[in-house]
Amino acid sequence: MRTTWTRSVSRGLVAVAAALAMAACGGDGGGATQAPADFVAEASDFECLQSWVRVRNIRLTNRRGFLDEAVALAQSPEPGKQYPVGTIIQLFPGEAMVKRAPGYDPANNDWEYFELNVSASGTEIRKRGRDDIINMFGGQCFGCHEAARDFDFICEEDHGCVKLPVTGAQIAVLQDSDPRCGQ
Repeated sequence: MRTTWTRSVSRGLVAVAAALAMAACGGDGGGATQAPADFVAEASDFECLQSWVRVRNIRLTNRRGFLDEAVALAQSPEPGKQYPVGTIIQLFPGEAMVKRAPGYDPANNDWEYFELNVSASGTEIRKRGRDDIINMFGGQCFGCHEAARDFDFICEEDHGCVKLPVTGAQIAVLQDSDPRCGQ
């Protein structure tokens, strides 16, 4: 009788441990995959670009703990791959794009675009969204990034986007002069 009770308790503990492990890993035990939690960027999420990883001309970070995955994709862009939720990409201090959860904007691979005011005291979000966000050269962000649909809307020299009227060296100067960095 004691052996039966011990087995029952052991089975119960194993079941509880398995359920806790599944919950900690985001699973529900039923084989269903949960969508990642959405990431809604706040002004404090945009900081000195010099503290973010640089890959070619872009600066990026990930606010959900998936920086390694985001950097790996930026280093080796593959058609069809998508950046993880919480990824923030900036080319210039006053502009950004943020990866939101699946379903936010499927036609745009769930990216949200930002116009930012940056100063030594921090960042202010001036405008956010998609169609109304205009870059510093007068173009609509989504209109340009849409050409890079196969590369998760990330513009690069060979991704089909309109070439910017600045060089990589000029982009670096703008990033290095980010007023949030406390020169």
